[in-house]
Amino acid sequence: MACYRRLSGTNSNVAAVSDDDDGDGSGGLGSDDAGNGGDSDGVLESVIVVGQEMQRSSANAVAVDVLYVFTTAFFATLAIRGFWPALIAALPIAVLLSFAWMSSRLFFLANVLVIVVTIGATRAGYVPL
Repeated sequence: MACYRRLSGTNSNVAAVSDDDDGDGSGGLGSDDAGNGGDSDGVLESVIVVGQEMQRSSANAVAVDVLYVFTTAFFATLAIRGFWPALIAALPIAVLLSFAWMSSRLFFLANVLVIVVTIGATRAGYVPL
């Protein structure tokens, strides 16, 4: 199937998810799949990506992202107050950063940048302790 062709270059264990109904080891890539070039799968993937981006850019998603970054900044200010506050803030910061990493690399970098800027602004006296 087209899924097998698309993933075969990136995953060595894809044969387990291929559609090999005829038992010839071709993974279902017989003469019936040779002519379409996977155009229908490309259009379907594009529609799915556009739908995900539209869902992501909703007002609720933006509000959640802002609250997430604000929470990360709060724990960063807590972390520079001393040893015990830093110890208390370490686990939530680690969890927030791991979730940001799983979300996207750009969101992770945004959170790390917020931590650095928050610590710098707090040390400079712009953000009260």
